[in-house]
Amino acid sequence: MTKAFRTISDVLRSPLANYAKGGKAQATDRILRSTKLEDGIYADLRAGDETMDDLEVEAGKKLSSFPALSRDVYQSFYSLMPKRNKESDLSVMAQKFNRHILDHVMQSEDYATIKGICEGRELPAYEAASEFISRTAGELDELLAGVGGDKGALNTLDKLQKAKNEAEDELAKLLDRLHQSKGYNETLEKSVVTAANKTESLNRQAEAVGRLIDATTSKHKDTVAAIVAGAAKAAVEKAEETQCILAAWGSSSGGMERSEVNTALLETVRKNENLKQIAKYLGRFREIFAQGKKNGYAYGRGEKYTLELGDNLSRALTSELAMLASPETIPLFLRKYQRKQIKQYRRREPIRKGAGDIICCLDESDSTRGDNAAWGKAVALTLLEIAADGGRSFALIHFSGAGGLHTDVFRPGEYTAADKMTAAERFLGGGTDFKPPMRAAVSLMENEGFENADIVFITDGECMLPDDFVEQLREKQMELGFSVTGILLDADGGMDFSLDEFCEKVYRTSELTGDEIVRDMTARGA
Repeated sequence: MTKAFRTISDVLRSPLANYAKGGKAQATDRILRSTKLEDGIYADLRAGDETMDDLEVEAGKKLSSFPALSRDVYQSFYSLMPKRNKESDLSVMAQKFNRHILDHVMQSEDYATIKGICEGRELPAYEAASEFISRTAGELDELLAGVGGDKGALNTLDKLQKAKNEAEDELAKLLDRLHQSKGYNETLEKSVVTAANKTESLNRQAEAVGRLIDATTSKHKDTVAAIVAGAAKAAVEKAEETQCILAAWGSSSGGMERSEVNTALLETVRKNENLKQIAKYLGRFREIFAQGKKNGYAYGRGEKYTLELGDNLSRALTSELAMLASPETIPLFLRKYQRKQIKQYRRREPIRKGAGDIICCLDESDSTRGDNAAWGKAVALTLLEIAADGGRSFALIHFSGAGGLHTDVFRPGEYTAADKMTAAERFLGGGTDFKPPMRAAVSLMENEGFENADIVFITDGECMLPDDFVEQLREKQMELGFSVTGILLDADGGMDFSLDEFCEKVYRTSELTGDEIVRDMTARGA
């Protein structure tokens, strides 16, 4: 190979001389920048995670920059505004591998979903990143082949880069000695020329290998993208699962940080398919309830209000009527009025005197097993939250056929998350009989202090009731003043409801979605 430098003058006129004098900062494997606070949060999350430790050690044997990729993936999920390090500050492994993987992640169709769940939320971001890295590590050989072609190409480039860095350091020392020498030193000058040629040769070799890697990366771009997309989908599922579990079974404050409570909660629920299934609904229902509380307004005495759009000026917000005070905004007000877009208060429901306790009768016959059972349990536990919010007692009456009955009573401040999970896990099975749960509900009102109670009756079928029982039930309703709300799980087709004549309202899943039913019930305070 032709030598790039023959004399000391050639070296001193080249870019190597200036570079050697100034030195070069240590290259980083990190693509994204992070704050000390973010680093501290990640360190706390990683503490004690032996699975990730072992995974990174094994993957690191094949790719030295793999641990940095783990950190960057988490950063891309968690950070509000991910910021990149300069390209010139990156190690060759970060430039040739990590950057491409991270680019595919942030350009994938699932990235927006991941950000929506994980942004600013410690545990969902960490769980999602761990799942992504686990999937990526499992296909690391294929990824390395897709990026570098030969599985050893990246490592070859890494070795060349390290050798080049060592050669540059040696050249820098020799140049420093040359500048400090007082006279001509032939031996030193020859050493400088030799070191410069070695550095330049290694630089050319690294560039050649880098071009080959770039060509391979471009050729197998779709293959790499498909692998990353699969890992991203797995990350979405893990993030959604984590969010659902914490939202469903966590504290009402909605904290998604790592704590002993949240960590134990994730571990417990993930081992229980019933609790996981309920979490898919319960987390969303609790959010609907929480949002309803935020958007609700109290107005006057004894009425609850929320907001809607319309053209009723008697219920318009004062901020809307204020537009009439200025000639410039009157046309805007009239246009909103004509389009029925005036913000106005919407009366929800009169607040019942005493805000009665809540009794939920939940059908657990064999026909409800599966999705209907999970949905019903989620509704029941949302009603428990509504009761707790108002300082009211709550009872969950599990019922099925003859002899199938169990009652869980929850007094304000006297139960734990474990008590709720125990009630949620219970499933009776069998046939359907409406008489035992209604008798149990009446007994709670007469003997257990459930005053002015609201009964919510959830079932997927009908049950013929004897005339004498119907008459007795009607008399008890008049005597005790309780109300009944029916929820009929008849999504596959409308059917009759035996308790219809006792119900203040009947919701049908054949007519409304589950979210619509829960939203209306929470707005009415159950």
